[in-house]
Amino acid sequence: MNDLGTVRLETERLILRKGTSVDTKELFENCSSDDKITRYVVWNTHKTLDQTIEFLNKWQDSYDEEHSYKWLVTLKESREIIGTITVVSRSLIHKTCEIGYAYGSKYWNKGYATEALKEVIRFLCKDVGFETVYAYYLKDNEASGRIMIKAGMKYEGTARSRMIDKISGERLDLVQYSILKEEVISA
Repeated sequence: MNDLGTVRLETERLILRKGTSVDTKELFENCSSDDKITRYVVWNTHKTLDQTIEFLNKWQDSYDEEHSYKWLVTLKESREIIGTITVVSRSLIHKTCEIGYAYGSKYWNKGYATEALKEVIRFLCKDVGFETVYAYYLKDNEASGRIMIKAGMKYEGTARSRMIDKISGERLDLVQYSILKEEVISA
């Protein structure tokens, strides 16, 4: 493994970079206060700017660690913050990691999430050396599954009744996709 930490990544339309305290207001307005997205992620909607400040402060503290991978996703042209993508968990022994992402709902259906996920997968497999990258989505969030498929990930299985929907209170299945290093290198 070649831990590089959160380095700046670029795609055709996006810049993925570290978050700073300067980003607080824009991240809050464009993403972290958006109930439509927080329904599908493990963290709750930020109701105040202070919650986003605390969130970004934790990110900044983590950047001192070489194994921290937390990016703000910004539009290359305008530098506007549209979302986040992070390594949620990892295993050094098995060389595996889990990816999580969230995008403000006004940026949905434009291909940004797929573009960022492809680049992060490429970086994690080719540059860092992870052998497997995986992600989960709540079964009701099929758009997230389509993002994973477009990024080259393959269906692995469904964990039944694994999480509770934040709005309805219903128990939902958690669907897992993954991609192997050799699939990224051969692409």
